[in-house]
Amino acid sequence: MQHRVLRSFQYFCLPGLVLGLALAAQAGGAHRFAGVYQILKVTTPEGHGDSVQVKVSLRVLNYSGADVTGATISLVSSLVTNGPEFEWEKEEVPFTDVALLYNPHLKTLAPALVGTFTIPRDEYAQWKLGAGPRFVIAYPNAAGEQQSFRIDMVPAF
Repeated sequence: MQHRVLRSFQYFCLPGLVLGLALAAQAGGAHRFAGVYQILKVTTPEGHGDSVQVKVSLRVLNYSGADVTGATISLVSSLVTNGPEFEWEKEEVPFTDVALLYNPHLKTLAPALVGTFTIPRDEYAQWKLGAGPRFVIAYPNAAGEQQSFRIDMVPAF
């Protein structure tokens, strides 16, 4: 019996543990910012049947390793991951001059950022299917070089 338990541990649990640790180590470098969002209100603006206005509350956590100041957080399309910007993305006013303290242990939460965005109905349909809003953060690092990262988003419950 003990031999059978040890063998199942070798063949199933140990490889699963190694795979999990490898994936966690690989993912650790890319995820510098995380966010929790809540959709507060959705309306259809007059004369814009192909668009919706969405009021969003966003809290961003900084795991980058340093405090961030003077950041700009912009809403981008969840329909395309790279390529040229859509016109609606250029027209949206981003959150500006955002300061985020490095927060590896969630000791303090940054205040919520609240904004209203006018987005295509197709974009909002993707959000309702689970894609959610996609935000990017841009800021100068300590050396003055411009940095830009995607914020990993999850919905608030």
